[in-house]
Amino acid sequence: MRFSDTMLGAMLLVFGLAVGIYSQTFPAIPGQRYGAAAFPTAIAIGFVGCGLVLLVRGFRAAPFPLITRTEWTRKPGAMPAILVTILCVVAYIFFARHLGFIPISILILIVLFRMLRVPWWQTLMFAFAAAFVCDFVFRSILLVPLPQGFMPRLPW
Repeated sequence: MRFSDTMLGAMLLVFGLAVGIYSQTFPAIPGQRYGAAAFPTAIAIGFVGCGLVLLVRGFRAAPFPLITRTEWTRKPGAMPAILVTILCVVAYIFFARHLGFIPISILILIVLFRMLRVPWWQTLMFAFAAAFVCDFVFRSILLVPLPQGFMPRLPW
């Protein structure tokens, strides 16, 4: 699937405006000229500028169609695979805090591996191994606070 420059420019413009408007709600830092909103506002200005450039170039080139389906999107199962992947990300967002990083990661990896037709024994082996290795690396080496959920604290 390919988005036209017009579509990407419009999305970038809207995103930049939203970031810029939201960043103005950040509190000021007493005694300093620049507050917490300075960096996000600068990034938002860049997004808006790039969005405008893409929007103008897109309208000059060919404003329509906004979305073009490429060859791989016409294959059977491609669009459901995209939908399942997006649903897995949404499931992580909604359920990670309650279930914990390891259980939700294992469930998501099982779904994705089975969608790729990986044999069950490899699916289970790789899903468990990947979840525990990622938990170890992120929690103990990178010191990222992952959601614990109902899982007991692991030794790392």
